[in-house]
Amino acid sequence: MSRVETIAEGVTLYMGDCRDVLPLLDRIDLVITDPPYSSGARTDSERQVRGAMLRSMEDQDWFSHDAMTTWGFNWFIRSVFSDLRPRLEMGAHVYLFIDWRQTPNVYGMMEACGYRVNQCLVWDKGHFGMGTYWRNQHENIVFASNGMPGAMLDRGMGSVITCPNVSPTSRVHPTEKPVDLLVSLVDAVPGQLVFDPFMGSGSTGVAAVRAGRRFVGCEINPGHFDTACKRIAAEVASPRLFAEPPITTKQEAFEL
Repeated sequence: MSRVETIAEGVTLYMGDCRDVLPLLDRIDLVITDPPYSSGARTDSERQVRGAMLRSMEDQDWFSHDAMTTWGFNWFIRSVFSDLRPRLEMGAHVYLFIDWRQTPNVYGMMEACGYRVNQCLVWDKGHFGMGTYWRNQHENIVFASNGMPGAMLDRGMGSVITCPNVSPTSRVHPTEKPVDLLVSLVDAVPGQLVFDPFMGSGSTGVAAVRAGRRFVGCEINPGHFDTACKRIAAEVASPRLFAEPPITTKQEAFEL
């Protein structure tokens, strides 16, 4: 770890490998993260041209760890989340964004690390993206927990969450997630300390601050780390004048 930034009381960001940061952390009670999918390409259509699950990719504006083989991805996820679990409170919720290819692998790796896999949520982006056949309009969010998950704060949430994606012209990270989507997750579940081991440009941190939670984030890329620091600091300094617009959901609330 080469840098630590304390943005505000209860908001700390680490630049470095999250596996080096984990021994420094106290108890964590909520994880929301977007790990590298290791798809080997930026879009479905590119996979046919650039190759799937490549071991390396000369692409300077992309980001670290997104070109691993399936074996490498499985090892990486198991390494991180096995080290993380002893630092989680019992009942802590864990949410991992993932694509359809890697969802089954995430199920297996999380269970192998001792987590309880509860549900697979769907983020409906409202519009499809690039592709050749059935064009992707959604991503999965695997919901796991350390033991039996703590009770929801909002039992009216459905398992499909509709929220527009970040416009390609305004993204500050290649796989940036919309803050409104992340706020809807944070607001619905228990946990005063939100942890994101793959922070990217800091969207989860912005959402945590907006929702009034504490936040710890890790990011290995110096450029994205700087972006996260600026975005989260701006959110901390932002006045709270208006409530966030509601996120539409589909399906009725359900029992686990």
